[in-house]
Amino acid sequence: MSAGGSSSGFAQFIESWRQGFAQALSEAGLKAVKVEFVDAKTCADRAPKAGEKSYRLSLNGSGSVRGTLKFITTETEALQLSLLLLPTGEKGAAQFGDKERDLATELICRAVAKFTALWGRDKAKLELAPANPASAGPESICGGLRIGAENFGPVTVLLAPSAEFVQFIREPGAAAPAGAKEMPKGASTMPANQPTETNSNLGLLFNVQLEATIRFGGRQLLLRDILSLSPGSVVELDRQVSEPAELLVAGRLVARGEVVVVDGNFGLRVTELTNANQRTELVQA
Repeated sequence: MSAGGSSSGFAQFIESWRQGFAQALSEAGLKAVKVEFVDAKTCADRAPKAGEKSYRLSLNGSGSVRGTLKFITTETEALQLSLLLLPTGEKGAAQFGDKERDLATELICRAVAKFTALWGRDKAKLELAPANPASAGPESICGGLRIGAENFGPVTVLLAPSAEFVQFIREPGAAAPAGAKEMPKGASTMPANQPTETNSNLGLLFNVQLEATIRFGGRQLLLRDILSLSPGSVVELDRQVSEPAELLVAGRLVARGEVVVVDGNFGLRVTELTNANQRTELVQA
């Protein structure tokens, strides 16, 4: 995938999943939740091995997004997810049964609801359905989400979109041509129990740390005014209280929003994103 609009669409898609799972897990009671994107090559090492029982769930899209996205993990890791929704005081199961499968599905369902709100794709209808591991053929793994938290994990959930689903991510409203095989750069078409040699350049970019700054406003000052500052001095900014703060990443404006407080820390609730071309400059830099 080039560093154009398609890359921006895929980056937004992954970031929405990352935040969606983080929010759902936090609401389920986990503390210090950390969700990271993992590239396709790394996911090959986390895929269910031959003979290992796996948990698969299909997300079927219709409306403005069509195709299928599969969530894949081992039953052992799915069991960890299910235990988060057990009633307080109820002893956790040692094996992954029907009840645990339902609880893991419920947790992912909550993440899907968060994802849908974050992704903001109008008129998209997403429905979950069980995926039969016995009938699973080679799956196109585009990456995964590594979940960790205080006294939890790590758990890795693989993401396996169909070619049609990928096309709708890259070009909203566009249908994939018949027999389309194109996947995001870094994705790999592989059986879930086989390693891949595909390099994931996009996955490497997701691991690059960028400095993020919230800007409330600015003001030009004379040098003598700066030197005369003292404790208690007030510097008036060029922005009204009602105006949104700005989120700068690597010095570039990417979003605007409202300042909030989360667990005693300042944060920004995004209300407006810059256009895709401006955000894509972060990949091209």
